[in-house]
Amino acid sequence: MSARRLTSVSVDGAVKVFGSVRALAGVGLQLAAKDVVAVMGQNGAGKSTLLAILSLTARPTRGTVSFDGASVRFGDPDARRLVGLLSHQPLLYGDLTGAENLRLFASLYGVDVERAVKAVSSLLGLGRFASDRPVRVLSRGQLQRVALARALVSGPRLLLLDEPAAGLDRAAIDGIAEALAAHREEGGIAVVVTHEPELAARVATRAVILRDGRIAADCAAPDGADAWRSLYRESAEGGAR
Repeated sequence: MSARRLTSVSVDGAVKVFGSVRALAGVGLQLAAKDVVAVMGQNGAGKSTLLAILSLTARPTRGTVSFDGASVRFGDPDARRLVGLLSHQPLLYGDLTGAENLRLFASLYGVDVERAVKAVSSLLGLGRFASDRPVRVLSRGQLQRVALARALVSGPRLLLLDEPAAGLDRAAIDGIAEALAAHREEGGIAVVVTHEPELAARVATRAVILRDGRIAADCAAPDGADAWRSLYRESAEGGAR
């Protein structure tokens, strides 16, 4: 698999069971270059579990994940290099500054360190806080910005964002939208879990609604935040369509 190529991702029959809880119940999802898929659903619908399986950080109980038609396994290091993940955990070293974290992760992925750090810092509006303070003392919003920059710094082809707008101000949310637009323009694939209809309406090309571990809707992105709210009510909450 080429280090920088990824034009399609598929999840086939994904089931994930935690003890007696079935988080996913046979999910199938096909993703192509330039897809920006907003995933919505109630708490416990399986959204974060789906992202974990797509990122190869969780093994499905049953089912497969394929990149460019080739099945990939849990933890596959070559496939993982194609993925950028923003999860509920920032995945940063607390005693390093934001800039030091970014340089470390860029070097691990073998990209041009200073160029990559400069690009994501500018895009997300990382100020002096990213270079003069360890991340363990940053505010929630500042930490979220650095964590998103860490997910972007390797130039991933599959970008997975779990509630990226949490704790962010309007300027930072603008940065997320710009980052997703640039990622799509470069032919990348993105999956964004969000509870924010406004963000979904702004960035998504497709809508996926999960309900009880299954896909209740998979369609072109509706037009506007109100339409997203309506789709959510009808699909995730079981209203009449």
